[in-house]
Amino acid sequence: MKLISRTRFLLALLSTVLLLAGSVFVFPLMGVSPAAGSTAADGTSPDGSTPSESDVSITLDEVTPWVDEKGTLTVRGMITNSTDQVISNPDLSLAMSTQKLDSGRKIQSWKTDQSQNRSIADLENNGPAARKKAKKAQKSAQDTNGKSDPLTAVDTTFDDEIAAGSSSEFTISVPAEQLGLRKSSPLSAWGPRGLSVQLGDATGRLASEVGFSTWYPSPKFDKTKISILAPVTLPAHTADGIIDPDDLDKAIGKGGSLTAIMNVLDTPGVGIALDPRIIASFESAVAEPSGDDDASEPEKSGEPSPQDTETTAKGSDAPDIDPGANSNDQGGADGLSADEAKAQKEQRKRLDTWYHDFLDKAETHTVIALPYGDPDQASLLNSDLKSLGTFAQKQRNIVKKVLPKAKTDIAWPIAGSAQRDQLDDFAEAGDQTVILSNTQQPSLAGIHDNAHSKTRITADAQSSIDTLITDSALAQQSANIIGSDHPASGISELVATTAAIQAETPYRTRHLLLPMPRTAASADWENTVKAVADAPWVDPSGIDDLLDTDAVPRGLLQSGADPKSIGVKAMQSLAQTRATQKKFNSVFSDTASANTRLDRELLSCTSVAWTLGGNAKHCADGARASSEKVRNSLYLEKGSSVLLVTGEKTTIPVTIVNDSLAEATMSIRMKPKTPQLRAESTETVVVPAQETMRVDVPVEGLANADVPTTIEMVATDDVVLPKNETLLVRVRADWENIGTAVVGLALAAVFVIGLIKTISRGRRKIPEQQLADAMARAKNDESETR
Repeated sequence: MKLISRTRFLLALLSTVLLLAGSVFVFPLMGVSPAAGSTAADGTSPDGSTPSESDVSITLDEVTPWVDEKGTLTVRGMITNSTDQVISNPDLSLAMSTQKLDSGRKIQSWKTDQSQNRSIADLENNGPAARKKAKKAQKSAQDTNGKSDPLTAVDTTFDDEIAAGSSSEFTISVPAEQLGLRKSSPLSAWGPRGLSVQLGDATGRLASEVGFSTWYPSPKFDKTKISILAPVTLPAHTADGIIDPDDLDKAIGKGGSLTAIMNVLDTPGVGIALDPRIIASFESAVAEPSGDDDASEPEKSGEPSPQDTETTAKGSDAPDIDPGANSNDQGGADGLSADEAKAQKEQRKRLDTWYHDFLDKAETHTVIALPYGDPDQASLLNSDLKSLGTFAQKQRNIVKKVLPKAKTDIAWPIAGSAQRDQLDDFAEAGDQTVILSNTQQPSLAGIHDNAHSKTRITADAQSSIDTLITDSALAQQSANIIGSDHPASGISELVATTAAIQAETPYRTRHLLLPMPRTAASADWENTVKAVADAPWVDPSGIDDLLDTDAVPRGLLQSGADPKSIGVKAMQSLAQTRATQKKFNSVFSDTASANTRLDRELLSCTSVAWTLGGNAKHCADGARASSEKVRNSLYLEKGSSVLLVTGEKTTIPVTIVNDSLAEATMSIRMKPKTPQLRAESTETVVVPAQETMRVDVPVEGLANADVPTTIEMVATDDVVLPKNETLLVRVRADWENIGTAVVGLALAAVFVIGLIKTISRGRRKIPEQQLADAMARAKNDESETR
């Protein structure tokens, strides 16, 4: 009996211990695991519904990227409750990683697992009510020792609940003294820390968002030099390769991409990669319009049109920028109202002011001239459009003429796309340096090494070319920031990554290259560049300084893993459009300018931005449609059938319509389908832009027939334009003259016949009886007289 009692007692004691131990392990896990925080203990919310992680979300709008011993960590953001349920008694907290994240691997791990953390602020202990009590306690303590510590603050726009379908803002501020981080031994204490903003209720965690902040208690070490390279381009398909003035005006306005570039240039050491298309477009837009009607600015539209394929050369500087790129052959929309003319003048003044301010700023930074349109050079080299790539490279001189110190010998293919034989092509084109990714030319030291290196361009290693190596991790993070609606978290991660790189070798100075995304700039660029440049362990340095450093050895050139490129169909479409349009362009009086406009347009479809966006085919379709409209802008008016006289040499009038914005030179050729008509080609005529012209075609009818003919427009090099016309020519004898002759001959015949008959009949004969009676009467009369 005693044995049974002891056994029951031991079992009860063991059950109690296990129950208590289970609660100890379970409750901390509920506060750590995102999955556990998504639902209640039984997997449902109090009303029986099952919320998901996406039902409630947190976005961060501000994260202090680094904090020194006198600073304050601030995290600000928004909580969105997308469910139809009220969140009652919400608990908001900020957690920090217990360990510093001094490597890229640790930073990435924190983004998926925030289990190793400690709370540094929460609504219950640091909210308005708690701070009010704390201030009273501090006031009492201050009366004692005359000193008070700054308080951690958690402020929200919600009170006891977050309404369904609503959003609430929050701000968490933690003074450096309250972070619980060591100030002593700065070199070992400093480094990136992970942050996790967490929202929960009685059921557990509902949402979380991560960020990073670097603890910087003023350690002493050699800073990491970082050169930031910002592309200056406005990728979009334009029918003549020139950006419309309205689009430029928008880009320099508030929040515009070019405004963002100007703000970026306020940061010392930032280099820019300048698209010549920007310079050519501003030169065209700011030049004073000519007084001639034929040289007025053409109206533009957002959609490709034949009028968009020509751009007027304006101003005395235009030929210096790009001879032949814009032709005075072109016309435009006349008859602007006074208000429109005033608005156009004011716009031109705004563009001119911004343009010259930009050039002044650019002169103080390293400028790399990109090929025209910032094209995907590797895709061009691997296609039938290699000559188009050569043209794009030559257009870099447009930048050189306005910024004489600009570098025109640096190639920048898409990361991972360059092959060894293409490096040889770059060298033959005059490039001395190629920008590559560290995925293609990795470091030999196993750490982030200097960006300036060399690589061989031939298999025998007899020739080499300088390389500037971008950091793929930093480049990807900067791209993610630009594509985010809430970039604060991404910016904090980027700065933390630079701190992790610095922590690799704190007493070795390295020089890295950070490229911004190959697309139009945005307001996030300014924040990103400023955050990196302001980091106290970063020394912002120019591209020139990087090029002046010694080249460090790196690994052999490797093929990129699935590099981005323009699709085969898109390249074939562009090549076909180019071949067809170049043949047609021979009809324009200034063929060279027409070909320049064509190549610039096609380059706007091969830009790196189109390639990375994966939609180059869409642009290629637009270029083909634009080309078709240009080729359809020269045509002949439809005429009615013509009646000709056999044997007579005459002319048939033909009307040429030139709806393009360029002067055309051609002749008209009529081709009869049967030999009853002979036709000759006309003399060469010049048809002004946006005008019609009547031309007489010499013909001769040879025999009666209905002759179908084809009328063609022929360029000076005997290229037949696609728009021809048909005309039916009826060749007949001269029935009017023949009819008159026949009638005249008939009348003459009648007269002659009548005359002959009259003569042939003579005088009328008297009957014999009448004659006898007359003779008798005469004799009787004579007798009586006697």
